[in-house]
Amino acid sequence: MKRLIYFFQIGLIWFLFGHVAAASVLEPIDPRESVNYSFEQRLNQAKQLHAKLKEATPSERLAFSEKSIEIIKKLNPEERRELSERFKTQWKKLSDAQKKEIKQEARNYITSLPDSERKELKRRKEKMLEFMSPEERKHWP
Repeated sequence: MKRLIYFFQIGLIWFLFGHVAAASVLEPIDPRESVNYSFEQRLNQAKQLHAKLKEATPSERLAFSEKSIEIIKKLNPEERRELSERFKTQWKKLSDAQKKEIKQEARNYITSLPDSERKELKRRKEKMLEFMSPEERKHWP
């Protein structure tokens, strides 16, 4: 009986630990929501997200990335095209200073990552480019 209670306690501890770990993994924002953000909202959201991702473990960052990709995959092609056009239109409306600020925030985050994760990001970007048309690739340096 003592063994049964001991195993139950161990199982309960692992169960609770799993829920705490799962709760710490960030949830990506749906692009259908973020497309409506103003420049300030988008920049603040990016800064907060990058700060949380810097504190996260590599596996948590990977899980966040996977979730982000899944959200985009769930969109139908029409929605993806529409959102892409809206993001492009918003980007064109930004001033050069705003564009520079957004790019600098992204660079700061990427340079804060370990080399192995930067290489993984590069590999993922290349994989993402495979699914784009030649016209869409022009917009991704």
